[in-house]
Amino acid sequence: MKYKILPRAILMTLLVSFVSMGAVPALTAPSLPPPETFQLPWEQGLAWVSLDGFDNGTKRLPNSPHNYMNGGAIDFAPRVNMRVGEDTSNFWVTAVAAGTVVEISKCHLKINHGNGWISEYQFLANIQVKLGEAVHRNQRLAVIADGLGQPFCPPALEPDVPHLHFSLRPTMHGVSFAGWMVGYIPYLNKTTFTKNNRVLTSYQPLLNVLDLQIVLREPITWDTIYIGSVDAYRYERWPFVLNGITKFTLTATPTSGGLSTLLLLLDANGNEIARGAGSIITTLPAGNYFVQVQPQTGSGFYNLLLTRNALPPPGEPSSSTDVSSPNMETGKSVTVSVSLNNVPAEGYTSAEFTCVYDPAIIEVSEIAVTNLFGPDPAVAIQGPQSGKLIVAVAGSRGNKAVSSGVVFTFSAKGLQAGQTAIECRARVSKGDGLLLDLPSTSTHLTVLDVAPTPTPQPTHTMPPSTAPILTGKVLAYKPVTVDLFASNTVPLVTVTTLSDGSFSLTAPAGTYRVVTSLEGYLSAETTAILAAGTTVTLSPIALPAGDIDGNNVIDQFDAMTIGMNYNTAHPSAADLNGDGIINVLDLEALAGNYRRMGPLLWQ
Repeated sequence: MKYKILPRAILMTLLVSFVSMGAVPALTAPSLPPPETFQLPWEQGLAWVSLDGFDNGTKRLPNSPHNYMNGGAIDFAPRVNMRVGEDTSNFWVTAVAAGTVVEISKCHLKINHGNGWISEYQFLANIQVKLGEAVHRNQRLAVIADGLGQPFCPPALEPDVPHLHFSLRPTMHGVSFAGWMVGYIPYLNKTTFTKNNRVLTSYQPLLNVLDLQIVLREPITWDTIYIGSVDAYRYERWPFVLNGITKFTLTATPTSGGLSTLLLLLDANGNEIARGAGSIITTLPAGNYFVQVQPQTGSGFYNLLLTRNALPPPGEPSSSTDVSSPNMETGKSVTVSVSLNNVPAEGYTSAEFTCVYDPAIIEVSEIAVTNLFGPDPAVAIQGPQSGKLIVAVAGSRGNKAVSSGVVFTFSAKGLQAGQTAIECRARVSKGDGLLLDLPSTSTHLTVLDVAPTPTPQPTHTMPPSTAPILTGKVLAYKPVTVDLFASNTVPLVTVTTLSDGSFSLTAPAGTYRVVTSLEGYLSAETTAILAAGTTVTLSPIALPAGDIDGNNVIDQFDAMTIGMNYNTAHPSAADLNGDGIINVLDLEALAGNYRRMGPLLWQ
């Protein structure tokens, strides 16, 4: 009797202290950052699990960084069953966002991300960064310590396993990491991760994948280096303005190892004009434009530079090369036109053009000379060969070129994805035995991969299944086993409920006994009649927590088991709420069902 009164007194005291804990109180903090700002603190594309989360003071001291009133902290690991001394050399911890390293030791570091946000990483080894260094999102910072040759940060609690102790200040609550919003339920002492209406808790894989973010950066101008950073889920778009027809070069030079850049030149509406690996050289008229920088491989920092290239003076004779379309798919062709511009009144009797291009990207053919030099001109062609083509044109019977226009065209066929410059330099003669070099304007051609057309496969229509379906929902703190029995003691079908308690199973038509089982909980059972082609849905049921000894009654002996194993994790049947520790919260769950008996009748 005395034992029964004491836990209830303890429980009532704790419940009073939790009256105002229905939600995490607002902390003094700046506005929460956009959801795409932070990733999870390991490499993109991988999934780790959380081993421990926030605390309400029942497992740790009030000054613990895990305490939700202090902003909270979470312990992450690559998997659940980590072991001291195992090889952790490939378990990389990465920066959750760009920032500057402001604190560092042999086992921890802090990064200032600006706007009041600071992330901290503990239990590290093989640290790769230095104090004051700028880091980009997803940059490798260190590996997790193995706990044997690489000691954990003090004060580590023994026994411990290799893991990352991570925190964000001023708070983690409500902040999203790779789209997973961190939540906390104080009266359950439960940390949650929510993304796309899916809620996960401890020991469930958290995939570090973000939605693509295109960040609009500040306008750029001539001959100025701008620093940016990109990764697989972050591209950057820089605006710039041309005040007149301009030939220019855009270059994005990686400064982080492993990064290679791809540049997309866009018009004011975001339509692609050209693209290039690392750089773009082109000529455009006046207008508003963007250059978008994204990674071909890797992630990291780059330097962006916009430089102006010389154009022929207005009104001066020149040659130019143009394409009918700046982009094409592999296997397709575009027309390239080579022209003389601002031809003087006395005209040209002949012209020689030397064209160069990348023969790995395009194939040149179908060279056709126009009548700019009069009808039936004399033509000499060398090539195309090894990325070079020479076309010489001379007017016959006294004809000459006396106006501007296209001298010849050729076809360019895309061989493989990439970008090539096409430049045709001209030398002209006025009939005086001299060749005059003209300034030239080149062009760029981008060849894009074309998605392969899938080969049609024969299809077979399967007849619809007539097997009956049984569905339902069983509510508990942990996943519940649902067994379908026929006439013997061996279940015909066994399923486990999903995170929301729902389940679905199929079986041959017949009459079955449906039984739930979960250690520490009373069971429930019912009879289900399944007919072919039908779906039977059972009413939702909540299993009472507290039958720790499995005798179908919740009583003082179950409460005694909690007391005997207080602040431990075993037996797992006594950890009723599944938070990894046996304490007053499990007693609270038991007390709500005190003296109840099972099994429950389930409809």
